[in-house]
Formats: sequence, structure tokens, C-alpha cells
Amino acid sequence: MEINPDGENIVIQIEEFEVKILGDLANQLLEITSPNSDVVANEDPLAAMIGIDSQAEKPTDPISTRLFPDAYPDDPEASLEFRRFTERSLRETNVNRAKSVLADMQGQTTLTLSGDQWQHWVGFLNSLRLALGTRLEVDQDTWTQERAESDPLYQIFELYNWLTWMQETLISMGYFRSE
Repeated sequence: MEINPDGENIVIQIEEFEVKILGDLANQLLEITSPNSDVVANEDPLAAMIGIDSQAEKPTDPISTRLFPDAYPDDPEASLEFRRFTERSLRETNVNRAKSVLADMQGQTTLTLSGDQWQHWVGFLNSLRLALGTRLEVDQDTWTQERAESDPLYQIFELYNWLTWMQETLISMGYFRSE
């Protein structure tokens, strides 16, 4: 993969296997972040229209908990109330970013990202890193550890590092593009 600024846009040269990896990860993120269709079907239409999730609950899966954390960890009632007003939007944002990235990569190995697309990619990569980092229990110590290729988690940590590199590179390109 190669990422370069090009005037107002950022150009990404991406290998087909990288497209496949990112596509698979985007679909997994969609599974995790898409609203529960049963809840959406039984929802109050007015609440849905203004973005209130009347059936919001604290997630039990560690990845969902990381992507949709409690706003007030010491006050479950306040956290639930906050969640009712924010989680739908957070979920929709994650879904829209993943779908945007999938659309950008559709049959492409050269991607030219506009400012809006760049924002979708950076947010998408951030969500992937949060999800994968949660699964790997990444912290400052484990992230910087050298791993042997024989380590069963070696390739997953390499994937995490690749996503980190991609996000950092896109952020730096976006920063220089805006100067």
C-alpha cells in the first residue's frame, strides 16, 4: 500500500489482497455496529425520527462496550439515559463509514479520497483499531512488545500495526493537505 497527497485529494495505491482484508474487516464492523433489526422494527417512529433509541441497553460484548462506552461509568442510570440519545447516531456513523469504505474500494486498486472520504476512512480505521485492540487486549505495554513469528497472535498484531500505520499516514496526509 502506498498513500500520497495529490492536491486536494489523497491517493491510495492498494493491493487486491489489502482490498479483501479491509473489505472483510468492514463487513465484520458492520455486523458489530449495525442496529439490532428486531429493535428497529418495534421502535417508536417519532423516537426513531429524532434519533432516540428507546430500547438502548449497555452492550455485553467487550468490543461493543469499547465502541459504545458508558458516558458516566459511576452512574448506570445516567449512562443509560445518555446512551438512549447517542448510541443510534454512533452506530449509524460506524455503519456509514464502513459502507463508504466498501464503496470506495469496489473493484479499485487506486483510490482517490476527497476530504469527506478521508474522514470516513480515518474514522473507519479508528473503529477497527478499537475493536481489534479490545480483542487483543492491547495496552501501551503489549502494543510495543516484539513478537516472534511463532506467536499465535503474531499475524493479528501485525494486522493491528498495519491498521495503525494506515490511520497515522492518512491523518498526516490530511494534516498536510489542509495547510
